Amino acid sequence: MKIRCMHNSLRLRLQKSDLTILQKTNSVAESIVFGSNQILIYQLQMADGLDHPEVRYQQNTITVQVPTPMVETWVDTTQVSIEAHLSLLTNNTDGTNQLHLLIEKDFPCQHREEASSADTFFELVNDED
Repeated sequence: MKIRCMHNSLRLRLQKSDLTILQKTNSVAESIVFGSNQILIYQLQMADGLDHPEVRYQQNTITVQVPTPMVETWVDTTQVSIEAHLSLLTNNTDGTNQLHLLIEKDFPCQHREEASSADTFFELVNDED
């Protein structure tokens, strides 16, 4: 699972193996180690009882929770992404009062070795070139 953060947006890209783990355990996580006792954990969880995706940041952990039916539909179909614009409790008027969340199936990079794209969703790429 890859993470990208930019301008109040959070994007997660999951490979096929990540989706397999998510289906089996209802959660998939990765971490980035920055040094001694400095770790950022990011995780995606399937959650019952939610109407829409939620994101929390606590104790160096980014937790993205998505309603279970939404994840099941995404995993079992050719649907490429789950997208949400989440309201934040801020008084900002500069557009930072929303978090743009995008969760995607990972596609192969067109400019990298074939071996690194074996676990991506190459079958969903349009061959219009």
